[in-house]
Parts: sequence; C-alpha cells; structure tokens
Amino acid sequence: MEEPLPVLESTPEVPPPPATSLAARLLNVFAIPGEVFAGVKVSHISIGNWLVPALLLTIVGIFTAFAVVSQPAFQKQINDLTERQSKALDEQVKAGKVKQLDAERAIALTRAIITPASLKSLFSIGAAVVGVARVFWWGFVLWLLGRLFLKVRFGYPKALEVAGLGLMISVLGAVVILLLMANLPKLFSTPSLAFTGSDFDTNRQSLLLMGAANVFSLWLLGVLSVGLAKLAGVPFLRAAWLVFAAWAIQQSLFLFVGGVLVQFIR
Repeated sequence: MEEPLPVLESTPEVPPPPATSLAARLLNVFAIPGEVFAGVKVSHISIGNWLVPALLLTIVGIFTAFAVVSQPAFQKQINDLTERQSKALDEQVKAGKVKQLDAERAIALTRAIITPASLKSLFSIGAAVVGVARVFWWGFVLWLLGRLFLKVRFGYPKALEVAGLGLMISVLGAVVILLLMANLPKLFSTPSLAFTGSDFDTNRQSLLLMGAANVFSLWLLGVLSVGLAKLAGVPFLRAAWLVFAAWAIQQSLFLFVGGVLVQFIR
C-alpha cells in the first residue's frame, strides 16, 4: 500500500510595508530613511518622490541667490572686479590694443550685467537649474553604481525617487544656510569649515575646499548610501564607500573648475 505524499506547506509571503503618504516620506527620510527606501523599493513609482524635493530645492535656491547678491561682501567683490576690468581696458587703450569706443561698450555691458537686479535674475535661474539637475544627477549616480559595481539591476525611476527623497537633507541644509546668512554678516555663514573664514574673497581658493566640508553634505551621503543599499539589497558599508567615492571625485572636479575660475577672475 502506497503512503500518501507529504503535503508541502507554502511559505507565507512577507507582506509589503504599509503605504505612506508623500508628506510622511518627505519627513521620515530625516529619521528613518531605511524604512522609507524599503517602501519605495516595493511600491509603485511615485513622481512626487523626486518632483517635490526638486521644487523645494529650486525655491530655497532662489531665496539663497537673493540673499547672496544682497550681501555687502559680495557686492564689494563685484565692484572690485569691475574696477580691475576698467583699469585693464584703460591700459589696453593706451597701448593701442583696444579702441576707446570698444572699451566703453565692454564696461557698459559689464555694468549692465552686474547690477543687483540682473545678478538676482541670473542667480535665480541658475539655482533653479541646479536644483533640478542635482536630483537627476544623483539618481543617475545611484543607478550607475548599482549596475557597474554592485551588479544589481534596478530601474532609473527608482534611483530617481531615492535621490529625490534623500535630497530633502539638502533642502534642510539650504534653509539653515539661508537663515545663517540672514542673521550673520558673513557670506560664508554655512555649516562648514568655510564659516571660520573672515570674509568672502574670490582670491582665497582655500574657501572652496573648506566649503566642501559641509555637515549636511555628509548627512546626505549617508542617507543616499542607505537608499542604494536598500535598492541593491547589499550591506550599508558596501554601498557607502561607493557613494562617498563618487562624491569625492565629483567634489575634486568642482574644486578644480572653481580654482580655474578663480584664476580667471584674478
């Protein structure tokens, strides 16, 4: 007599984490980013996860641009730059290299561009572009790190959601910087080593390096590392060293470009 085959019990499926509102995700990323990103990984794509942070970065960036242009230290540097340009053009006119009419036109154009109203408009547009670009850039970095180094395939939209939510740290940092600038008479009133500088000076390249040591930047890298670890299903430390390495390379390029610009201004 044949014995009946044993009945295999099915393994119960792990229920997905409960769905949370967008507002809850935007706030919880400061305290419990692991839970937030775990929910993002298994939930449907939500455009709000990256669109709202991008809009907030744009808004805060515009206010910061207005605050920077209004700083006396910044205006002094702009006036000094204009005076140096005028002297250089005068010397070229005397040497016969530039016509007087061309020199006057160049000075008039420069003065029209560097008026406070013009600079506020230019800086506001730049802040809006940078705010949106940062979300897409970090989404691309996380997606690329996952595919090339962690050998895990996840969609770019998911990486974009993680980057957007993570950049809420930068939104908070931008608000803190804006408040410091509004209450302290220093352009570099930021939560970084640049705060120890006496004043804003484009000739001091060390301020570029000191400004990179930002408390909120390090916090952001930690949160993005949590997001990458959740998306790829790898330990935090394995994801963290990749994120920090990518940031170090990025900052090195920024410092190099900043140094070139400082030399050009000088």
